[in-house]
Amino acid sequence: MPTPRRTALVLPLLLALAGGACSLLEDPKPDTVSLLMTGQAGTIVEVIYSQEFVAGVDETGTTQVQVFVTDTVQQALPLDTIVAIPEARFFVQIRPTSVEQANVDVEIRVDDRSILEDNGNIFAANPWRWVYLYNHQLTRVVNVVF
Repeated sequence: MPTPRRTALVLPLLLALAGGACSLLEDPKPDTVSLLMTGQAGTIVEVIYSQEFVAGVDETGTTQVQVFVTDTVQQALPLDTIVAIPEARFFVQIRPTSVEQANVDVEIRVDDRSILEDNGNIFAANPWRWVYLYNHQLTRVVNVVF
């Protein structure tokens, strides 16, 4: 028969284990990617979004991306968008179309985590690219095939 003292010791332990078990049932995959790109206001950029691609890193350390379906839009800076990523994957390519180069600041968040803060020039001839694939290590050097 359990004693009151034993029950007093075991009950908190069981409650702690039950609380921890609930976090095991939660899906750790992210839900959204938010992209904020600022620069010279009004600069027109071509933005290619995709969630249908395969990606991997080759022997030279380059992330190779094969994109199957894209959503291409022309937008003016600043860009401020949040995209649902049900498959936990996201690709974006941005290049200026109204000028040859644009100086930009970029911030990317996956759910509430800051993943990237960067700045510099992006070029019409050499687009800026970023790839996210849940639980995969990718590199900043990205080669894309559409």
